[in-house]
Amino acid sequence: MSQPLVSSDLPLEQQAAPHARAKDHASPRAAAGAVPQDGARRDVEHRVDEIRSKANPLLAAARPLLRALADMPASLRQDEVAALKRILVREAKDFQSLCDRANIRREHVLAAQYCLCTALDEAANGMSWGRHTWATNSLLIQLHGENDGGEKVFLLLGRLLTSQSENIDVIEVIYHILSLGFLGRYAGHADGHRQLDAIRQRLLHLISGTRESVPRDLSPHWRGADAGRLRLLRTVPVWVTVSVLALAVFGLFAWYKYQLLFRTHDLEQQILAIGKATPPEPPRALRLAELLRDEIARGVVSVQEDATRSAITFRGDDMFGRGRADVSEKILPLLDKVAAEVSKVTGKVTVIGHTDNVPIKTAKYPSNQALSEERAATVAEYLASKGVAKNRLEAIGKGDSQPLADNKAPVGRARNRRVEIVVTQ
Repeated sequence: MSQPLVSSDLPLEQQAAPHARAKDHASPRAAAGAVPQDGARRDVEHRVDEIRSKANPLLAAARPLLRALADMPASLRQDEVAALKRILVREAKDFQSLCDRANIRREHVLAAQYCLCTALDEAANGMSWGRHTWATNSLLIQLHGENDGGEKVFLLLGRLLTSQSENIDVIEVIYHILSLGFLGRYAGHADGHRQLDAIRQRLLHLISGTRESVPRDLSPHWRGADAGRLRLLRTVPVWVTVSVLALAVFGLFAWYKYQLLFRTHDLEQQILAIGKATPPEPPRALRLAELLRDEIARGVVSVQEDATRSAITFRGDDMFGRGRADVSEKILPLLDKVAAEVSKVTGKVTVIGHTDNVPIKTAKYPSNQALSEERAATVAEYLASKGVAKNRLEAIGKGDSQPLADNKAPVGRARNRRVEIVVTQ
């Protein structure tokens, strides 16, 4: 007799711990060596976790029954037939129990169990030992109360195919059953095998489109050994192989040494060229105080300069008319000189407009803030027209928020009406 498909026909927890015994009937020595029931439960939970982790949990749970279908023994004694049936019934029930614990849909579990029992019954009925006795109390009769599964399996498959994506797990189990030789209603048909092959090909195409392709070969990556090449390699002396490798290593060493010397020469030339390079010219400094010394002497403008910043302040009364933002023509030559000098250096140019605190409210300028912003923008646009890059310019209006003198006196208000051009390098 071939090796049993499972360890015993005990329930699933007892199979996981075959040496466990009931405490009421065990001797102290036996109880000391018994496997705890907790270990059995952990083994069952491990199987459930393993089933859940698979791409098709239903197929993973059905593996023992599929192996039983593939390994159906060719000969059995009558007492062994009854034992085999008990084992398969227990495996079918364990399959349902595991699927329930893994939270697999109940209708999928029952459909897969129905098809597996039908296939196992057909395989047993085809053996000499089960031809006359198995059908009277088959697996399908015991678990589902039916005996015409060969027809209903294909009717069930047809209903499953109406919702392929929802039922793909059951369809894949049926594909494996057909691949293991199940015939069902096609048994005895002249072209039954051809029709079954067509069904299997359709199922394979469907499964391949949903999951990774199912290989048709038992060993899809099998490659035959090239005995001729191995025979040639065995005839080559070891010293020849070592000599060839040594020559190759020496050639690589010589090539890399040449490349290293070549690159070293280039690097030395670059290092020597550093000392010969002409240092860059220092950035040009802005000298507006010297350029505008006559205007400064007349009090038209004032200039404050340091190493990184130059600020030119224009009196507002000289640059604009009262309540206006267009630049007076008499100040344009002075702005031209400033623009020409500023365009020669780098840095940000900020034009800031200021007013006194005497309110202004016209349709064009509703506030001193609006007037100061417009005056700053007008000056910035004029500088841009004279060659100062627009991306360097920024116009800001401050209104009467930053006075230089007291606004109570006319002289103080005149000082507060001003435009500043600040160049930051």
